[in-house]
This record gives sequence, structure tokens and C-alpha cells, in this order.
Amino acid sequence: MKKSILVLAVAAMCAFSFSACDELGDLDLVGHINLTATNPTGGEQAYADSTELAFKSAMSNVNIDSVYIDAGEYAGTYDLHAGTVMVGTTQTLISNDVANITFPLCGINLRDTVVGTYTISCPVDDFGFFEYLNAADVNTLITTGLEIGGELGNLFAVAVSEDAFYIGYSGSINISAYGRNELSRVEGTVNNVDAIYVTVSQLEALMNMPASERPSDLAAYFPHITFNGAISSMRADISTVIDALNENSSK
Repeated sequence: MKKSILVLAVAAMCAFSFSACDELGDLDLVGHINLTATNPTGGEQAYADSTELAFKSAMSNVNIDSVYIDAGEYAGTYDLHAGTVMVGTTQTLISNDVANITFPLCGINLRDTVVGTYTISCPVDDFGFFEYLNAADVNTLITTGLEIGGELGNLFAVAVSEDAFYIGYSGSINISAYGRNELSRVEGTVNNVDAIYVTVSQLEALMNMPASERPSDLAAYFPHITFNGAISSMRADISTVIDALNENSSK
């Protein structure tokens, strides 16, 4: 991923004929995703109430793909329609510190490429979804936005670390502007996206539970939080970033 992001940064600098990284950063060249997390409930999690997250760089583009997932009843090859993928990082993609990019990452996968309101959905009350998540991991969700049983549509995720992440299950993303060309902007807001907080250890514990011992309310098994914020994402060829996320998938 580090090499891929550096390539994108250099391409952006060449396109705008700038040479100083600081000057590029001041221009917010590669966009941002700014979030505020509120109302944490249900147990220990990564963020406290009113935590502000600044993803200093955000890139997006249209993504069309298909993928095979081996996940019980959901196993199969999924053909994906055109959608919008956004990836935000906490460090600028045009800084001299590109080699040290770390978590958290923000990933948004929308099921269309137009201005409008996209409802976030995720079957967090379905054990089959967690089987799929255990088989595929959150990186795959970000990059593909798979429709599982017709229930998973627009996706919002914040990967806190390799072992912990938030997945939105309600709320919406409103896209107010959708630039049609590379280096143009996708603008919007994150509106009351409720998310569950999932750790690898929690997921493994759930997978190892006998069916008779599984919680009747799977959504309540995980802590919850709400995200609001603003998006200004530069359109670019992010196929290298997508490939890097997929290569870093743990499954």
C-alpha cells in the first residue's frame, strides 16, 4: 500500500505542477473525511464520546468487480455493479511521511455513482453475515461492498487497526456533488451512521459458540457508536489502493 499511495501522490503533484508538499497539503488536494463519533454504548470500544477523526486524505473512484467468497450459505461468485469506493487515511498522501501510513482507515462503498442519499445497511442481526465477515474481513467489505442475500448495500467502515473496526448498519451518506472526471471532487456528508464495534477476538468467540449459546440479539453483542461528518474526496485511479487493501486482507 505504501508504494501505491506514493504513486498517487506523485501523480497528483505532476497534474497540478506543484513541487512543495506543504503547499499541496494546504490546498487539501486529495480531500478529506472528517468524522465525529458520539454516544458510545454497550461496552469498551476504541472511541469515546465526541471523538473527532480527521482523515487528511481521501480518494475515490468508480469500482466494478466480481469476487468469490467461501462463506457457508453465502458462498459464491458475486457480480458487482458500478459503485463508488472511497478510502480515507489519517496522514496526507502527499507528505514526506508516506512510508509510515498507519491505521485508522475509513472506507465507504456506495452502490451508485450519482448525487443523492445513500442509506447505510448491514445485516448485523444475521449470524450468516458474521460468518461472511470472518471469512472475508473488513478490507474486502470496503473494496467490494458485496450484496449478501440482497441485504448489504451501501457500506461505511472505520478500520481502527488490523484487529478492530466499526461497521455501519443504519444512517446515510448524502452525496451533494459528484465530479465526473479524475481529479474532480466527490462531496457529501455522513449523517447519523450507527455502527457496531467488532474485534477479531469477539468475532472468533462468536464463531466458536455453540448455536444454543449464541446471543439472541446479535447486534447487541457488540458495542455501538454514531458517526457524523463531512466528505471531500478527490477522484483518482485508486486501483492500486484497492489491490493493496485486498492483499492485506487477513483471509
